[in-house]
Amino acid sequence: MPQAKVSPLPLDLLRRRFDPEKIPFENSKQCKDHAEKVLGQDRAKEALEFGLEMKSKGYHVFVAGPPRTGKTHLVMTYLEDVAKKMPPPPDWVYVYNFAQPEKPRILRLPQGGGKVMAREMEDLLLNLGQKIPEVFDGEKYSKKKETLTNDFKHVRTEIFSNLDKEARESGYVLKFEPTGIMVAPADEDGRPLSEATIREMTDDEREELRTRSDRIQARVTEGLRQLGTMEKALGERMEQLDREMVLFAVGHLFDELFDKYSEQLEVMVYLEQVRENIVKNFEKFKKRDSQAQMPVAMGSDEPSFQEYKVNVFVDNSELQGAPVVEADHPTFPNLFGRIERQARMGALFTDFTMLKPGALHLANGGFLVIPMLEMLRQWLPWDGLKRALRKDAVEMEDPMEQMGFTVTKTMKPEAMPLNIKVVLVGDGNLYQLLHNYDPQFSKLFKVRAQMAERMDWKEGEVRSFLSHVCRLNEKEESPPLNRSALARLVELAGELAGDRERLTLRLSEVDDLVLESGYMAQKAGHNEVMGEDVERAIQARRRRASMLEERLREAVTRGFINVETQGTEVGQINGLAVLDSGDHAFGTASRITASAGLGKKGVLAIDRESELSGPFHTKGVLILAGFLNGRFASKRSLALTASLVFEQSYSMIDGDSASLAELLTLLSALSKVPLRQDLAVTGSVSQKGQVQAIGGVNQKVEGFYRLCRERGFTGTQGVVIPRANVKNLMLDPEIVDSCSKGDFRVFAVDTVEQALEVFTNKKAGRLKKDGAYTQNSVYAKVADELERLRLTAIMESASKGK
Repeated sequence: MPQAKVSPLPLDLLRRRFDPEKIPFENSKQCKDHAEKVLGQDRAKEALEFGLEMKSKGYHVFVAGPPRTGKTHLVMTYLEDVAKKMPPPPDWVYVYNFAQPEKPRILRLPQGGGKVMAREMEDLLLNLGQKIPEVFDGEKYSKKKETLTNDFKHVRTEIFSNLDKEARESGYVLKFEPTGIMVAPADEDGRPLSEATIREMTDDEREELRTRSDRIQARVTEGLRQLGTMEKALGERMEQLDREMVLFAVGHLFDELFDKYSEQLEVMVYLEQVRENIVKNFEKFKKRDSQAQMPVAMGSDEPSFQEYKVNVFVDNSELQGAPVVEADHPTFPNLFGRIERQARMGALFTDFTMLKPGALHLANGGFLVIPMLEMLRQWLPWDGLKRALRKDAVEMEDPMEQMGFTVTKTMKPEAMPLNIKVVLVGDGNLYQLLHNYDPQFSKLFKVRAQMAERMDWKEGEVRSFLSHVCRLNEKEESPPLNRSALARLVELAGELAGDRERLTLRLSEVDDLVLESGYMAQKAGHNEVMGEDVERAIQARRRRASMLEERLREAVTRGFINVETQGTEVGQINGLAVLDSGDHAFGTASRITASAGLGKKGVLAIDRESELSGPFHTKGVLILAGFLNGRFASKRSLALTASLVFEQSYSMIDGDSASLAELLTLLSALSKVPLRQDLAVTGSVSQKGQVQAIGGVNQKVEGFYRLCRERGFTGTQGVVIPRANVKNLMLDPEIVDSCSKGDFRVFAVDTVEQALEVFTNKKAGRLKKDGAYTQNSVYAKVADELERLRLTAIMESASKGK
């Protein structure tokens, strides 16, 4: 079937224009449609909604998408709307654990209850500091204590009196020594007998004296034992009295708390422990200046009141709805909290009042948003998060201990029960890596919300896009944008999308241009931003980022890099590639050459042989061999060795977008038909000769255009692209204008044959019924050369055989 003649594309296919008159308002100030907060992400919102509403374990969400598509903005905006409709979560407090001080207890309280309980405990301590001293200084306590003491004294006096009487009746007296009560024999007047008198006694008298002495000593010992028992009982009675008095002093104070927290069992248990501890340690409350000592930390020699304080760990009293927390710096302490320490006397000291919450604690009962890449910069936070989500609890740990280091003895606070939805934000590659290499990831993050990069260029979408721009302009208090500026921004969204039927959703780039356009308008003295201000902002941004592009183009124009932009050459063509310097992608031209001769090695890529090309480029070269076999070796084998190379290329190349250029160069080398050097080409090919779409078509066209502009237009220059890429064309307005003047042109082709005819101005050739190609066509010349090489190979083989 004959190929239709390829003509330059009409101007309306080089760039889609947006008519400013389609905008229903004069400038951005008049735009009142601000309802749509997140633009063009319906699929991602549906996935996010599903993940949030699923209450089963493991349905946390990973929001995946390229940079600058507004992932975090989408998540935060949506979550804040959802959170407003949810009930606020409870407060959480840490309190002293009287049974195990190194393991502080955590208590759940109603919203706002944390501050209230902390204040109640402070008031309780103040009241105790007044009530307890008053009770022990009061007359009632003094009288009861005096009664107990007097009763004991009376009994003690009676015991000693009876012992003394019994001793005297037996001829003995009691001597009270520092070491105890001694029994001594006495005369009739009650005076102790002297040693001399005792020596004068007979043995029988001394024996009787000892017997009576032992009997009296036994009675004294029994009396002292009885007295000790009574003294112990007195101590117990005194302790009981103190306890009764303390309970009397604090009873009504605690009764109020018990009534208030009667339905909260854990709080009741804690309050009971506090009361018991106060009764047990009431002595430190007996001083009237105890309030001055209350701030003293535990571990000091002074009386401490820290154990009665309440650490308001998570205070949700001000929340309207559920919390939404963005952990933009997700280190281990920032996520899981920290145990702070104070230095005292050369040592580090801590207690439960120094426990500080992390993002997981603050977001409990709501939503936590984490940038995944930032979290993975350290391995501890990710492991800790997975552990918390598996256990539904947040444990506070020392990160140094997690890393295996020996640490000073510290606390092990009770874990906080966790009820949370975690939303991770990252790109698609990160999601894929985690899904493939971390088995726990897919069990915990079962929902993927994929962000779209583009949306349809239709009326409704344009209206939403303009609303977004107007809302941003109003928020930033920039000069209003008129219709021409808004229309240029719509076209810019198409340029960034690289598609005449789509608008970009990388809105941060558009947002930046809105602000920069406002700056340009103010600098020009305009009261509102006009289309020319937007254009100046675009060109200024290009200039800031395009130094590498200009240096490479300068190297070509000065002859350091060989690229022709006029004339014809055999086996030589201008291929196009895209380079990315981070914030700026641009097209550049490279010379591709081919040579062909006798041999059996087929098509060789010098870049591949020198290990300077990737697998996709290698695939493209192998497809060329398949094309040659299909077109020219259906009945006879090829006796060909051909080489292809990107001239003056010293870095890795990859991709198959140059395969059309390589094939045209190879066909030229075989047919000896020269190729136009005033054209450049991009496109991949199939083995069947179809030209296939490639990426970066706008940058490639613009790159060759700027090179031709630098060298001077000849009126014949242009670029050949796949017809499938016509939908992607959103060329710079300058290029469209140049095409309208006839300085430059863009051709679109469907097949290798069409491209060959554009570059050679000759018919590619058609296969006739006899198996030959039409006479004088490029393919006929290629077939003739391949046949010549085959016959030469046969002759050489025959001569070697002789």
